This record gives sequence, structure tokens and C-alpha cells, in this order.
Amino acid sequence: MSPITFLKEVKQELDKVTWPTREEVVEATIGVLVFTGIIAAYFWVIDMIFTRLLQFIIKQGV
Repeated sequence: MSPITFLKEVKQELDKVTWPTREEVVEATIGVLVFTGIIAAYFWVIDMIFTRLLQFIIKQGV
């Protein structure tokens, strides 16, 4: 297959793609950011709990 044929076929396939609207992209981006924030907060809390627990164990000399 020649590069010209390949590029023509790529263009034909890209013409078939249904691209999301700007509003859909913005909504999805906000959703991802909110979800990422929630997960980050969850891991931060878990990290703080384990840090305090480890500090307590170390201070006890166990």
C-alpha cells in the first residue's frame, strides 16, 4: 500500500468519526477533575491515618 493510499483511507475513516461537542468535552473534563479530587482526598486521609498509626507504634517501642 502506498503512503498516498494510506493517507486517503485515514481521511475517509476520520470523516466517519462522531466528534464530541464542546459541552460534552467540558462536562467530561469536570467529571474527571472532580473524581480525581475525591480519589486524591481519599488517599490523603488513608495516608494520614497510616502515618499517625506508624508514629504511635514507633513511640510505643513495639
